[in-house]
Amino acid sequence: MSAQPNNWPALLRFDDVEIGRTQVNVHTVTEAEVDAFGHLSGDLNPLHMQHAFAECSPFGRRVVHGLLTAALVSAAHTELTGPGFVYVGQELRFLGPVYIGDTVTISVCVVEKKPAKHILVMDTTVRNQQGHVVLSGLSALKELRFDHALMARSAAA
Repeated sequence: MSAQPNNWPALLRFDDVEIGRTQVNVHTVTEAEVDAFGHLSGDLNPLHMQHAFAECSPFGRRVVHGLLTAALVSAAHTELTGPGFVYVGQELRFLGPVYIGDTVTISVCVVEKKPAKHILVMDTTVRNQQGHVVLSGLSALKELRFDHALMARSAAA
């Protein structure tokens, strides 16, 4: 591999990632994260943003945005593969609510490799602190092809 700037991470390659490679992250969702996500995404549904409204819903309290939970999956992907891969697909099934204060365990596991396109297929599961699956699906990440000559020039600069 060509030289790279010292502050750049080493890039994992498609061939370095074995089927069965797994990343597990644990995260407790805070009210501040839900509020920030709502404002950043523009999803200000009162089910997510207003205590009084959410209390009247079947959930009885504020529910974390499903896509905030999915963003936690994205973070697990990056930890599993490093920055040399990019999301190219995600199938999500929202199976239960995540509430503010819940601690979720995010697990992503490589279950298939598609060598022709350098795509990794991963099984995705998120469980709450009671062990209930709240999100599941399959995701796909593609290896990026970096300009190693440009990386070498950047390292030398």
